[in-house]
Formats: sequence, structure tokens, C-alpha cells
Amino acid sequence: MRIQRENELFFPPGSTDRAAWGAGDLLAALFVAAMVCFPCAPLTAQTSEDRADGVIEEVIVTARKRQESLQETPISITAFSSPDLEEANMIDLRDIGKFTPGMSFTSYGMGSAEAGAIFLRGIGQSDHMVTTDPGVGLYIDGVYVGRNQGAALDLLDLERVEVLRGPQGTLFGKNTIGGAVNVVSARPSGEPGGHLGATVGQEGRLNVQASAEFGIGKNVGLRASVLSRNRDGVGEQVFTGEETGDESSVSGRMQLFWAGEAAEFSLVADASRARQAAVPHSFYEFADWMVNFFGAAPCFTSASAGEYAPCAPGVETDPFDSYSLDDLATEQDLFGLSATWQWSLSEQMTFQSITAYRDMDYVGNLEFDGAPQVVVHYLESGASDQFSQELQLLGENPAGTLNWIAGLYYFTEDGYNLQDDDQFGNLDQRRSAVETSSYAAFGQATTDLSERFSLTAGLRYTEEDKDYDVVYRRLDAMGNQALNDDGQPFYLVAPTSLGDSWDAVSGTLNGKFQVSDSVMLYATYSRGFRSGGFAARPSRPSSVGVYDPEYVNMVEVGMKVQALDDRMRLNVSAYSSNYEDYQAQVNRVGDSFDTRVLNAAEAEIDGFELELTAVLSEVARVTVTAGYTDAQITRVDLDPSLEANFMEGSRLPYVSNYTFSISPRLQWPLGNGAGLLIRADYSYRDDFYGQIANSPFEWENGYGLINARIEYVDPSERWRVGLYGINLADKKYTRVRNYYPGFLGFALWNTDRREIGLEVRIDF
Repeated sequence: MRIQRENELFFPPGSTDRAAWGAGDLLAALFVAAMVCFPCAPLTAQTSEDRADGVIEEVIVTARKRQESLQETPISITAFSSPDLEEANMIDLRDIGKFTPGMSFTSYGMGSAEAGAIFLRGIGQSDHMVTTDPGVGLYIDGVYVGRNQGAALDLLDLERVEVLRGPQGTLFGKNTIGGAVNVVSARPSGEPGGHLGATVGQEGRLNVQASAEFGIGKNVGLRASVLSRNRDGVGEQVFTGEETGDESSVSGRMQLFWAGEAAEFSLVADASRARQAAVPHSFYEFADWMVNFFGAAPCFTSASAGEYAPCAPGVETDPFDSYSLDDLATEQDLFGLSATWQWSLSEQMTFQSITAYRDMDYVGNLEFDGAPQVVVHYLESGASDQFSQELQLLGENPAGTLNWIAGLYYFTEDGYNLQDDDQFGNLDQRRSAVETSSYAAFGQATTDLSERFSLTAGLRYTEEDKDYDVVYRRLDAMGNQALNDDGQPFYLVAPTSLGDSWDAVSGTLNGKFQVSDSVMLYATYSRGFRSGGFAARPSRPSSVGVYDPEYVNMVEVGMKVQALDDRMRLNVSAYSSNYEDYQAQVNRVGDSFDTRVLNAAEAEIDGFELELTAVLSEVARVTVTAGYTDAQITRVDLDPSLEANFMEGSRLPYVSNYTFSISPRLQWPLGNGAGLLIRADYSYRDDFYGQIANSPFEWENGYGLINARIEYVDPSERWRVGLYGINLADKKYTRVRNYYPGFLGFALWNTDRREIGLEVRIDF
């Protein structure tokens, strides 16, 4: 069944920064208000015929490893179907963060736009290094993806994307303490068909997409798709003319599916290749020594050696421009292969095996000064290879009042990061490598205690081993190993090997009460954990070390309503989470370069989420989403010789107190059988900090974004043409803010500008 999307919204009672709203925000709000006052419609995954009947279709999800109706699944889920993704102008996985309450999906990863840092309910991880793990799990066709690098997946030929909020440590395992994102590929139907599509737009936008499927013999189907994305840069290196923020990538996906009488098999392969410049970034508020060195910052009027003249008073610089002379090219290659076998052992029991391999390689480029002269420049490369095997046994009793799942899981990963640092003329190279082996056993059961009340309980035991190797060495001018005054290799950190292992128990307890056919209440306790790790970037021997796992205990209550003859759907939830053994960066007192990560704090996270879809007429719908998140450090526990860059009351990074979106949608049937779609999307997130230090330099003001789409569908529904606009108010905001007190200053990694374009698609 095709999945339709449930979105969410909530207008905050008031923004703390109303005065900071600019003309772009006002334009966005007025446009959306006009659309709401006019007959309008939501984000639902239905065909034109389905949408015309004026009801909300059932949504099927697999959040509990079995197919269930969204409204009967007692956990917080947002689901996006393939039509949802297309109509909302979503290009890659980061875009779902605009329409999911309490979610932030940004990118950083050594300047690569292909990286993805996912935060849900105040929990995530922005660092891409192999020494640390994400806080929100990403799954592709049931396969865990262990790295942030490459997580900004192209939304190519998908059936749906599910966002599961809250710890998912029972069925999904480690590193899901904030939640999980489950990406499901479109399955071959066995019937011949496909489509061709092209997109042209501003800044040289040219995307080409194609897919095809057909049957092969008896009960076998093959589906393949490819997407090429190209666009000129939105930023510029002023003195070289090189562009930044361009797009140049190609991705593909193929699925082979066989269905027998009692078994089925699918083989899915996906790959992508990107060759593009770094995300536009700029540097501001240089430290005093840098201002004295350059004469002014961040504006330079000459690239000649020693001639860094200040700009004229009052001159404003473009935040998308850089004065660096460095090469800022990035590369990324991804490949994945998974095989899923499913056997029906009986009418009540099914066995499933998921075997997968994934490979990732990248090259990243970052410079942290924005100046013509190289001050701090990082060239980094890395790779990760992972293999996983999961076995599941699913069953139910003949009466259907008890269903259960039990399973075993194995995961192994081998990865490294190699950093070449050019700092003030010193060439240093750091190599960090981690080998991981993880084993788990899990089980979960749901029993109906009455016609209206059911109880779910689950446990998972995980054991994990990690081995870590690191070396940090000085290089000579030729890039070879440098020698010290004694003629010995010059090491900042001599070759060091560490290893550690952990085990953890995670689980869930859930009660569900069906008040009526249209109203369901639930309450959940869940516990999840994120794996331990190692110092990401040790600068001296004392920085090398191990930190332990962190844990989240969450209590949630919620309500799901589908009423008014399936013309209104409302899902709300409230939760409170206790965040234990928080993995935080600390320093030796008086030494800002002696940086390590320790389990140094505890935090509390409280929140509320709302999702509403309403049918206003047979052709008009609206979807609203909202989230409130309060995530703060509540306790700091450190040895007196150490100091943290945060304190009690510090807000967790990337967490906005308020997020909301509104998506009115109007689909007009035309007299000749054709259709016209008009849709607007407005999404807003409140202010947030880019780092846990909560420095004013790390603070990003709240902002709102507006997208729109007008699409014509011909009477045969074989072809369509759409005019789209992304960030129509041309809002300037940042992906990441990093502050380096007393050392450099603070850096901004900027987002894309406004884009208007045209899409054409032909189905066959």
C-alpha cells in the first residue's frame, strides 16, 4: 500500500525574537495565511482519484517491524510518501526536518553538503568522525547506516520515509536515543512502466531523473532508477573566481524482487557519487591577534602577499563569499547492497533474514580563517565499510490477540579519518581508525488484554567491542615524516592503540487504550543508549582517551484521533526524557587545546508535539505540524583539574524551543479531466545554538522558509509540469556556527539561496 504522510504543526504562543523577523518572514507568513484562508489541502500520499473523494486515506507503517496502521501504532511517527516528497519540493533527506516536529537535519561533515546530522527531541550528533556515533539512527530498507557522512541521501525512488521519535533501542538498537529515520525503497510491481523527468532552474539547475521496471520470468520484478543533480555554485571565492555550494552528483538504485507461494526475496543496491565544492562558509569576529595580523577582517581588498587591506567603512560583505585561496573541492562515493529473505513458516509464523554491506569514501576540505593567507586549513579523507546480519522470527497466536518478534543482530564496521592540517605553516597529519563489532539479541511482544486495551513489552541486550588506533605526526615541506632535533620521528601523539567494550540493556513498555473507533490513547516508557567512543581529534597524548555510552530514559503520553468521517486526523504527544552520562567536550584547566570527551553531564528534555491533517473540502486540505522542546544541562560532574565549555542551564546544541510548519494544498479537477495542484509550505524554527557553550557567537536567530508549487497534470495522468519555488523570501540562515574563543573567531556555514525552477515528468 502506498503510504501517505502525516505532518505536524504548532504556532508558538510567541517568539522571543519577533523584532528580528525580517521582510522575508513577513512575506512568508502573509502568503501562507492567504492560502489558509483560501480552500487548501495537505501532504497526503494518494492518487488524484483518491484525493478527490475528500477523506484521509489509511497510512501503513513498519515502525514496529510489522505492517500497521499509523493511527493504531502507539508511538510518535511522521510518515512521508513518495508524492509527499515530490510535492513539497524535497530533494534530499535533510528536507524532512522542515516538516517533522522537534527535528533538525543539518550538514557539516568537513564542508560536504552530502553529510547529515540528525537531531530529534534535542538529541543527535553533528560530528562525522569514526570515533563517535550518531544519536539518531538512519536505516535504509532495514539496514543501519553508521556514519553521518553521506546521510543526506537523495530522495530517489522511495516508497516512504518514516521518522520515529524517541528512543528506539528495542527493535532498532544502539544509537537511536533520539529516534530513528527509516527509509523504504519502492518495490517492483512486476508490471512494465517507468518515468522520465527533468528539472531546470536558477543558478544553472539541471536535474535529470529516470526509472523503469518490468517483469522477468515468473514472479520476478526488476526496478531501477537514476538521478543526476547539477547546479552552479551559490557562493564564490572572491580572488580565484571558484564557486562554492555547487551541486554535481549522480545516484542510482536498483531492486530485484521475487515472490513465491510461501517466500519472497529482495535484493537492493544503491550508489552515489558527488564531486563538488564545499558548502559556502565565511569567518567573522577574528581574534585580536588575527585582526592585528591581517589589518582587518573579514573583508579583504587584495590577494597579493602582504596586502590584506581593509574594506571601506560601512562595506557589507556577502556571507556566501570567501576570500580564501585554498582548494575547497569535496568528494564522496557511497555503495550499499542488501538482501532480504522472508519465509512464511506457517499461517502464524514468519522468518526473515536481512544481510547487508555498505561502503563510504570521502574527501573533505575546510579552511577556518576565510583569509587569502593560509592560517588553518584542513584536508581530510576517510572511509567506512560495514557489514550487518539480522535474523527475525515474527509470530502471532491463532486468535490474533498476541503478536511477537524475536531476533539476533550482528554489526561490524571498519573506518578511518585522515586529516592533513596546515596551521600557521606547520604541516601535521592525524590518522584515527576504529574497528567495531556489535552483537545483540532482542524480543518484543504485544498482547490484547481486552478489546480496547493492549500491552507491549520489549528488551534488547547489546554487547559491543571497539578498537582504536591514532597517530598525530609532523610532516616536512614535502609531506614526509618530519624529524625532531634528535633525528627521531616528530610526533604530537605517538602511535597509540586503545580498546574497550560495553554491554547495555535497552527496552520499552507501552500501554494502548482504544477509547473509540476514532480515538486512541497511549503511554510509553523507553530506554535507549548511544555507544561509547574515543577522542575525535587528540592534539597531545593527554587528550587520548575513552568515554562510555550515554543513556536516555523517556516517558511519553499521546493521543491519536481520526474523526469527522475521516476528514480530520490529529496526533499529539508529550514527553519527558532523562539524559544520563552525556558525552561532552571538556578541557584541562588553562589549556584549551587539551580537549577530550567525557561522560561529564546530565540533561533533561521535555517536549510536546502535534500533527494535524484536515480535509476542508473535496479538493482542499491543510497539514499543520508543531513541536516544543526544552533541552538543558541539569548537572555537571567533573574533576577539578578539568573544565567544561558549558554549565547547568546550558541549552543542548541545534535545539529550537519551537518548530512548526503549515502546508495548505489545493487540487482542482479541470473540465477536460486534467488537474491543477497549488501548494504552499511554510516552516519555522526558533533560535538555537550551534555549540553547547551557548556563546552569543554560536546563536542563530529563528527563521521561516516558504516554498510553493503549481503543477498541471494532463487528463491521462501520464505527464505533468510543475513550477516550484524554494526559499522564496531568500532567507539567509546558517547550517552550522562554530566559535573558537581566543583562537580564530567564529565560522558560519551558510545555506542555499532562493531557487525557482520548472519540472517536467512523463510516466510510461
